[in-house]
Amino acid sequence: MPRSIKRTSLTDQATEAIIEFIEERNLRAGDQLPGSAELSEMLQVSVPVVREAMAGLAAIGRLERHQGRESTVATPNSSHLSRLFSLRVIGSAVDDEKLQQFREIVEVGNARLAARNRTEDQLASLDEAMAVLASAQSAEELHEADVAFHAAVARAADNDLCELTLESLEPLLWRLRRRVWNGWVNAGGEFTSIIDAHRVVLMAIRDGDEDAAAAAMSRHLAQARAGLEESIRAGDHEVAPRAGFPAAKKKRSVRSAKA
Repeated sequence: MPRSIKRTSLTDQATEAIIEFIEERNLRAGDQLPGSAELSEMLQVSVPVVREAMAGLAAIGRLERHQGRESTVATPNSSHLSRLFSLRVIGSAVDDEKLQQFREIVEVGNARLAARNRTEDQLASLDEAMAVLASAQSAEELHEADVAFHAAVARAADNDLCELTLESLEPLLWRLRRRVWNGWVNAGGEFTSIIDAHRVVLMAIRDGDEDAAAAAMSRHLAQARAGLEESIRAGDHEVAPRAGFPAAKKKRSVRSAKA
């Protein structure tokens, strides 16, 4: 039985033709494309079809359109992939548990590669990120510092796709982090054990021990999984900003110090 022929619109065909043109001419980010009229003649389609194709390519970050001059080639960045991730999660059955599963795959792999590929500069960046993380005084500071630490691990992995994927997931992971932290604290978890787990990850990366780094990251993400499971089990109960953190040390008064 002959294979069925899939019909595609003129716009889809024009889109593929423009992508092929970019690849054949070896055009790079910033290089200018021919105008809509010239592309229309080259592709033998109408100018509106070309413009629609170019608008679609601009939406996914492959082209950059400019007022009053021709479009230029662009490289899609994390914001474009992030938008796709968000739309996929919103429009399907991808729940936080599946997002956590995907995070574990990406982050454990990042830790393993970071132990293999880290440089002295990247270790210095990890040390700095660890110091900021350990000094967090509220849940929001913790989440922000945690993002920075894991981003530093991804950079140390020295794989653009790993870094791009994690960066693209960040808007979704912010929501997941809040939910995880609420569940972690409500189940009796504390800030100190989270910091200790990050330090073990950093130590293994510094030692260049790939297996230990992957295992340490896996154990850390098991903490996140425990927090998420508690939120799923008991409901999402938001905690106070400093809940789970060590009690602030009271300052001694001048009078008591003199005494």
